[in-house]
Amino acid sequence: MSDEKLYKHVDQFAQAIDQVQRTLQPILSQPLGELLPKLTPIQRCELEALVAYSINTLFWIYLKINGVPPKEHPVMSELQRVQRYIAKINRAKTTGDKDSQDRQSKDKRPMQVDSGAAERLIRGAIGSKE
Repeated sequence: MSDEKLYKHVDQFAQAIDQVQRTLQPILSQPLGELLPKLTPIQRCELEALVAYSINTLFWIYLKINGVPPKEHPVMSELQRVQRYIAKINRAKTTGDKDSQDRQSKDKRPMQVDSGAAERLIRGAIGSKE
């Protein structure tokens, strides 16, 4: 690899790290113990999954750099486990969105009276035998 290509790759890597730092700045600017109570349960799940996935990915990179085959290391199963949790979180988010939309659409419908049930209720209450 030529020096020019190497410098280009190092520069791209530095830019990627800067982007990651800018993205994570809101999360890293305060202790996790202060941040978690401010979040909704689904946001907490997302944040904790993000932290777990990030740490395991960094360890996977560390292994790869040091010549250890990460696919044979337990970190790979941990990454897969976290990926399954992320999929569950995403399913819960989409299910939750559909449920809230269903509730909103039900709330917008005009009220309807079941006249048969109302008639039976009234007849039962007044003791009518008709």
